[in-house]
Amino acid sequence: MSDIFEEVEEMEFETVVMIGENGEEVEFSIIDNVLSGTERYLLVVETSHMDEDTSDALLLKEVSIDTENITYEMVEDEKEFDKVAALFAAKGEDYDIAVE
Repeated sequence: MSDIFEEVEEMEFETVVMIGENGEEVEFSIIDNVLSGTERYLLVVETSHMDEDTSDALLLKEVSIDTENITYEMVEDEKEFDKVAALFAAKGEDYDIAVE
């Protein structure tokens, strides 16, 4: 019987790099994505925290695509956040979502 943590360690995740408030680059691993209408959302965890038993995740919204880059922003609107978190929770993947 395989251990879910062993499976996660063997998986490779796509990443996105965001620029923090003080200009530093922060790499996030994409855990999952979901569409809501025409909007795409990502569930991400800071890559440096991937090995932890529990990690804070962020919801990112795709806001623009050009030939070289995709731009994301954090979902900060509470209603939009709750709606998207529910979509991820309904997918029934191997992670738990707790909104704090």
